[in-house]
Amino acid sequence: MFNFTEVYEKSVRVIKERPDGSDYVNFDTVLSTRECLINVDYIVSVRPYEFTSSVDMRRVEESFPAGTKFCSLVLDGNSFRTSEMVTVGSFEKFCRLFQKNKS
Repeated sequence: MFNFTEVYEKSVRVIKERPDGSDYVNFDTVLSTRECLINVDYIVSVRPYEFTSSVDMRRVEESFPAGTKFCSLVLDGNSFRTSEMVTVGSFEKFCRLFQKNKS
């Protein structure tokens, strides 16, 4: 089994104020993390991941320290809701980790 930190989109409630002073509720999407545990046998590939859209880059800047690296884990698609998961960690970290597990 492998423990990693998944990056996912989370909806948060934001209270905003109208020009007349009344409040209203709006929902915004932010990036958050959660701990996950997965069987290594279900991992098909690992590759470096970069957020490319300006909206995603803004979310990353708001949610993570500068220089944070991300990877994409591609999983066996028959067993999971989504076959790709974005994780926190450099590609080199995952290479070292899976080389140790291979031995």
